[in-house]
Amino acid sequence: MDVKKWILIISLLTFSLSLCFTAFKIEDLGKIEDYKSYILFLVGPISCLGGGILEFFIWTANIWFFISIIFSYKNSYLISFVTGLIASVISVSFFFWKEVLAAENGRMGRIYSLEIGYFLWVASILLVTFGSIYLCIKYKSNRTTPLF
Repeated sequence: MDVKKWILIISLLTFSLSLCFTAFKIEDLGKIEDYKSYILFLVGPISCLGGGILEFFIWTANIWFFISIIFSYKNSYLISFVTGLIASVISVSFFFWKEVLAAENGRMGRIYSLEIGYFLWVASILLVTFGSIYLCIKYKSNRTTPLF
C-alpha cells in the first residue's frame, strides 16, 4: 500500500476515533459539563441557528478536512494542502478560546478543559495537511502526477 493511502486511512481513522471521546468540558452554572465529540459533529451544522455563529465557524473545519481528503485522494495535493491548512488554522484556533455558547439564550460557559477528542480531531486534520504537503513535494520532484 502506498504512502497516500496510509495517510488517508490513518487520518480518517484518527478522525473516527476522536468521535468516541469527549471534546471538551465547560463550567456552566457551577457544574462541569462534558461535550461529546460525536454530538458536536452531528449538531454542529445547525449551531448557527441557536446563535452559535463562531461555534459553527469552528465546526466548518470538518468540511475543509473532508475536502482536503477528497483532493488528496484525487492526487490534487496542492489543493489538498491549502484546504487542509484552512482546516488546521480553524481547528487550532479553538485552543485559544476561553468560553463557548452554553445555551441558546446567549449564556456563555467557561472552557474548563480540552479533552482527548479535541486533540485527536486536530491530529487527524494536521495529519492530512502535512501528508498533503509531503506528497506534493514528493511528486513534484518525481513529476509523475500533476500538483493540481
